Amino acid sequence: MARRVLFVLLLVACVVLLARVSDRYSWRWDLTRQQSHSLSASAQRSLDALQAPLEISAFIPEYPVQRAEISQLLAPYLAHPTRPSLRFVDPVAEPVLTRESGVTRHGELQLHSGQRREVIGRPSAAAIDAALNRLALQGERWIIGFRGHGESEVNESPGGLGRFVRRVENLGYRFVALDPRQTQDLPGNAALLILAGPRQAYDEHIGAQIRRFLARGGSVWWLLDRDLPAWTETELGVSVLPGVVVDAAAAQYGLEQPDNAVVTEYPAALFEPPPAGHAVLKQARAIELAERDEWQPVGRLQSSARSWNETGDLRGRIARDPRLGEQSGPLTIGVALQPLVDAQAGRIVILGGREFLGNDQIGQADNAVLAVGLLNWLTANQQLATPKGARDQDIQWSPTLAAVLAVGCMILLPLVYLAMGWWLRRRRRRA
Repeated sequence: MARRVLFVLLLVACVVLLARVSDRYSWRWDLTRQQSHSLSASAQRSLDALQAPLEISAFIPEYPVQRAEISQLLAPYLAHPTRPSLRFVDPVAEPVLTRESGVTRHGELQLHSGQRREVIGRPSAAAIDAALNRLALQGERWIIGFRGHGESEVNESPGGLGRFVRRVENLGYRFVALDPRQTQDLPGNAALLILAGPRQAYDEHIGAQIRRFLARGGSVWWLLDRDLPAWTETELGVSVLPGVVVDAAAAQYGLEQPDNAVVTEYPAALFEPPPAGHAVLKQARAIELAERDEWQPVGRLQSSARSWNETGDLRGRIARDPRLGEQSGPLTIGVALQPLVDAQAGRIVILGGREFLGNDQIGQADNAVLAVGLLNWLTANQQLATPKGARDQDIQWSPTLAAVLAVGCMILLPLVYLAMGWWLRRRRRRA
């Protein structure tokens, strides 16, 4: 009898404890193939990086169906260990609060984390993920681009920066172009300075502005076109090899021109985790790096072992000539540097491809993934996820299968059509 009573008591205690645990913790299994009911990597890392609890306000009247749809959409976010909160506000019942919150339409979501706020007019998983990324950004959000020395313009031309600027502004940054000849110093509230392939050398006045910007914590992203100024070699240890990098591995990825340097390995110190795809730098310059006491390399981007810096004409048959200073790969075409002693100083990325951020290049291969990853490292936001590259949609046929399909489509299929037409004509004549 005592055993039965003890068993019942233990069973009741287990049920009570299970109820308490299930009330505090929840388990979800997403059985969909696309994982449509799970958090994306971007949302997961953004929620992990938030400095203050996330509060979500949904301005929806007492419409059960709409509120249920929003609850279902937000369920994966609310299940995150940081325990975001959700409250529904009826704009009709609480007009004062609605007006003070600046609500413009029913169904609007407002995300609050500390003093930061993001507004989503048309809720969707993609819009929420982008808003969370903006909330999780640390540090300043202004990006400066130089103009007036042949840098790439922010426009829609093939070499323009229009697509890249739209992408980074969607991430929460703001871009402004300045002429350094008309300024005495760069703004102190900027996170990053982009030098998008200047074709004219910067004078000492502009070089001093860049060095002061680095000294007070700003970061610099330098895309090469011509040679670097002398101070980059004396202070940073960075110099440029002659010629343009050609890479025989480009043909493996369907690139007809050899002057495309292919990057397949990414430094773990710059990317968390490193991307799995490849990036392409057209007309890239190779970089040499010497040791310096003030700056240390954190990571390098390199071309394949089948590359070299070609100093001659790229037309016709080309081959490496060591007598002309053409070095065999892998060659460094990008380097990330950070100060060795002064932790308050900024970071530097020198990339050997002027066209890398251009409208015609940013969408190629995993260039966008590399660009956002470097941007996150330069602004000390490595905790945020980099976007996944689009899967290659090209179909690779084997020579045998291609021949079979060609014969079938160009010879056999027309013969079948002719035979069917002849048979139908003969059948109708007999009828």
